[in-house]
Amino acid sequence: MRQNKGLTAFISISLLISPISSCNTLSEKEIVYRQSFDSGKAIYEDECQKCHKSDGEGLGTLYPPLVNSDYLQSGLDRLPCIIYKGLKGEIMVNGKKYNWEMPAHKDMDEIQMSAILTYIQSQWGNKRGTVSYEQARIDIERCKK
Repeated sequence: MRQNKGLTAFISISLLISPISSCNTLSEKEIVYRQSFDSGKAIYEDECQKCHKSDGEGLGTLYPPLVNSDYLQSGLDRLPCIIYKGLKGEIMVNGKKYNWEMPAHKDMDEIQMSAILTYIQSQWGNKRGTVSYEQARIDIERCKK
């Protein structure tokens, strides 16, 4: 039920933007990015912001920052599995130790995973861009192993 907010946002935005997309100069790629970003933002606000905060700065020594995170920047390929499987054990982020468990989100589908990855990897100075549904599906399958 909690992921419904992000999915609902994605569908709503898709329905709103589709009719007006022919009235502006946005490319299809830009429209897809905006839809995914906005949906990912809704999921982040619903699921992640409680711990990582709205500005991505984290919460003290409990939850690490996502903004300017050397841990994420050195391994963005592990982000889907962190989201999908959660994270247990000590990690070092920007020279500080964190050892608070992150819950798994194993009920997240490829649309939601695509959206949250697009949002996180495009926020706070990150410039990774859109993560496709196909890539998110591959990531989820890889994480299940």
